[in-house]
Amino acid sequence: MTQPHKPSIARTVARTVQLVALLSLIAAAPACGKNETGENAVQASLDQKLAVAYKNLERRGFHGVIAVAPSGKDPIIRGFGGAATPAGIPDGTTFVDMGSITKTITATAALRLIDEGKLATSDRLSKYFPDAPADKAGITVHQLLTHSAGLPDAVASDEETITRGTFIIRAMAADLLFQPGSEYSYSNVGYSFVAAIIEDITGQSYERYVRDRLLAGHNLASIGYASTFDPRRSLLTRDGKNIREFSWGGDDAYWALIGNGGLTVTATDMIEFRRRLTAGALVSRAAVNLAQTPMVREGEDAPSHYGYGMVVEDHPEFGRIYWHNGGNTEFMANWTDYADRGVIVFTASNSPEFNADLASLTIAEALFGVKIFPDDYDEKRNNK
Repeated sequence: MTQPHKPSIARTVARTVQLVALLSLIAAAPACGKNETGENAVQASLDQKLAVAYKNLERRGFHGVIAVAPSGKDPIIRGFGGAATPAGIPDGTTFVDMGSITKTITATAALRLIDEGKLATSDRLSKYFPDAPADKAGITVHQLLTHSAGLPDAVASDEETITRGTFIIRAMAADLLFQPGSEYSYSNVGYSFVAAIIEDITGQSYERYVRDRLLAGHNLASIGYASTFDPRRSLLTRDGKNIREFSWGGDDAYWALIGNGGLTVTATDMIEFRRRLTAGALVSRAAVNLAQTPMVREGEDAPSHYGYGMVVEDHPEFGRIYWHNGGNTEFMANWTDYADRGVIVFTASNSPEFNADLASLTIAEALFGVKIFPDDYDEKRNNK
């Protein structure tokens, strides 16, 4: 049996550590008095609250871009870091690496095919890959989309050149972690399988389908791989590399990323994507409801569940939250829809020491008056 390659440690660690950190901080957040709900929480002194968040972000060394979008209003976008892009401070037009947020796009593309009757969540791998081995033949699309198929996290490092054919051979040869459908384990491989299924159904490459069918006519020009990326507007690593130079997933030679990571986006377009998705403009409202259903708990006693391409969480202070993050050793991104509070927040960073996940929590703390960071957080951080 062909031995699968080890997963990309950088991306796996980044996803796991930041996910745990995000969940633990939110779950542990104590109440800070009675909070307003809905749009009122955002409207009450919004500028003043954001000013507090901006000050904290600057003090903590955040570099990147944030977007805060109260319901029915234009997003408020702010960049940090004087040399974070070729042009200087990032803004709403800066291309960022969305990392594993790519899974939100992939799940939406799959839902579009479900709406059209071309795909079903009960479809098995054997329908699209007749030579699938017995242990994987029965894996369903639902299990792929919810990280419950038992597949490993990865079968190649992000930077390895690996074709679709080689990816499938390795993925089919890899040992399962558990019986499909019995547990949860985050898997980039599962979402690349979904991308491959999309290609088989549509006869188009994953990127072409996303660009030409799912997003066409929606003015979301920054979402894509090679066909959309502009290095002149790229967020840069600390040593000046753009997204393509550092973490590219932009063509058929990089199937370690296709469908599960590496898409680019701007803050403006990420907010617009989320808004159009929830409005039923990209897929049916029934499909949106399906995606936002808490399907599989993200580990024993976890406060969150995975739906289709997003995390679903109910928090005693924030209410219902939908979110996803993604990143590597340099870039990190996070979208969070505080549905019961009427605000969407998107953050992207090139500052690993204080990244997009932590920036998102900084904004939430200021907006909603819920204490997340302990009083001595900055002092302890500065003394490390």
